[in-house]
Amino acid sequence: MRKMIGVLLAAALVWFVFSPGVAQQTQKTVHFKKLQEFLPKADLPGFTRGKPGGSTNSAMGMSTSEATLTYVKGSGDEAPTIDVKITDTAGVPFAQMGLQMIGAMEYENQTENGYEKSIKVQGFPGTEKVDNSEDGKSAEIMLVVGGRFTVELQAQGTSDAALLHKLLESMNLAELAKQTQ
Repeated sequence: MRKMIGVLLAAALVWFVFSPGVAQQTQKTVHFKKLQEFLPKADLPGFTRGKPGGSTNSAMGMSTSEATLTYVKGSGDEAPTIDVKITDTAGVPFAQMGLQMIGAMEYENQTENGYEKSIKVQGFPGTEKVDNSEDGKSAEIMLVVGGRFTVELQAQGTSDAALLHKLLESMNLAELAKQTQ
């Protein structure tokens, strides 16, 4: 699945490089401080919610913006963590093309250690992946919101996808989809 997304993004990049005027068609990204308003508000039992971070960057006529938040359970190097990131890709046309493809795919794969499948959360398409292997439990959810935003949740040290879904429930994704700048 990730290979297919990589191929689609590479094709979109070629199209972007050889298509005149594409850079002028890009939209301005939403500033990271505005994106921070859409980060999860939920508290998770046993986890400490960190302070939001973020950045807005531009180069060569393209721009991106992202807001981040981390939840940590306990302390030490092996402590379970959940990282949340909202990214606005409006300033990168080839990225938007690749994101549109995610919503068009449906799949489900199962292995002895976990699974990966397409999902919809609050009506927005995405992927969910869980790994229960002994050398590192993890869970990931990635959603495409409004055709330009990605919402990514990555858990390390736990494979409990229900924790990620709880955080998503506290996010107003429909309102995020309406943001333009």
